Amino acid sequence: MTAPSPPGSLSLEIQADPQEFRRASSWLRQSGAALAVPEAQIDRLELCLNEVLANLVEHGGAATAQHPIQLQLEAVQPTDGCGAQLVVSDRGEPFDSGQASVKPIPGSLDEASPGGLGLRLVKAFSDAMAYRCLEDRNELRIAMHWTPGS
Repeated sequence: MTAPSPPGSLSLEIQADPQEFRRASSWLRQSGAALAVPEAQIDRLELCLNEVLANLVEHGGAATAQHPIQLQLEAVQPTDGCGAQLVVSDRGEPFDSGQASVKPIPGSLDEASPGGLGLRLVKAFSDAMAYRCLEDRNELRIAMHWTPGS
């Protein structure tokens, strides 16, 4: 069961199943509209959300599959404008994305290998990321900022 959302935030609980990604994206778009998050920021958050969920399913371990993933979208007030923060909370293997090394971009197709660029993508599309392990749950916060009227 999902805990009640604080004011200015909306929550969803999903299973660690790729079939749930579409539902999570739909929830994010509806929640973003309800919190007056500009569509361009929601597009960026959706890309990050889908990458994070795919990584959880692939690398999170058995505990990820056994426990729901909790999503929360929050309206935040950074010092220089408006913002939104997507919080992804799971019970998978701990993974501090802020401390993880980013795979280098290959110089040619011969050097390229599948996978490993998702973290680079999330860091490039978000304005800030923060990770913590809290009460045996991973919590990843992905923030987007914008100025009013932009």
